[in-house]
Amino acid sequence: MIGVFDSGVGGLSIYREIKKLIPQTSYIYFADKIHFPYGEKTAEEIIEYSYRISSFLIERGAKFIVVACNSATVSAINYLRNMFSIPFVGVVPAVKPAALSTKTGKIAVLLTETSSKGKTYHELIETWADGVSVISIQFPELVRLIEEGKIELPGTKNLLVDKLTWLKNLGVDTIVLGCTHFIFLKEIIISEFGDDFDILDPALGVAKQTYRIYTKFHEIDELSTKGDLFFTSGDVHSLKDFIRTWLKMNTDDVYHISLKCSNI
Repeated sequence: MIGVFDSGVGGLSIYREIKKLIPQTSYIYFADKIHFPYGEKTAEEIIEYSYRISSFLIERGAKFIVVACNSATVSAINYLRNMFSIPFVGVVPAVKPAALSTKTGKIAVLLTETSSKGKTYHELIETWADGVSVISIQFPELVRLIEEGKIELPGTKNLLVDKLTWLKNLGVDTIVLGCTHFIFLKEIIISEFGDDFDILDPALGVAKQTYRIYTKFHEIDELSTKGDLFFTSGDVHSLKDFIRTWLKMNTDDVYHISLKCSNI
């Protein structure tokens, strides 16, 4: 069983891509909606949440965990790897491929406050973006709209289009989706801007890395007889609605659990 967690629904974009590459296993997903968004939390808080969630996922049978959240990866993944013996895969903004592929020398990274202040992000820029202009865009209001499932509302689209039009006028030609929530906006960006931007989304890269490491430890020849399970510290119905609407999955295996409960 592969465990996947995020502060909310954004990590479902990662789960979707991993499941395409490894459909044979079962998954357990945790959306920490009660503490959403992680991008506005301290590193210490994110480490605590990530530890409790990882403990829960492992107790439920996870043998491999994907930290499908940029903020949690930046703040907690090294701690988790030191505390647990199973493999962890995280997600970081695709600064390196963006810096290597830009033709105008200008890239923009859409990310959270925590990720933008993190050591990992600045090391990526220092290491790979020498001579490239990197514009960091924090978009908390857009993350909240996506979390609420309001992806196709005119207000959501207008917020996105206004900001990307500004970036286009600055000469930016590459957009990095540095928060997993933004992956659900990829189709809107493509429909509105066509070939104006090269859009780098981390989901496929994380899925490939998960496949590479997972197959070192586990056979995946036979389909699992177990279904996928979804847990949240927040509202069950909103998570279930998002799964049905945006992943096109009908499931009743969505449950509420508190991070403060005794079995975490």
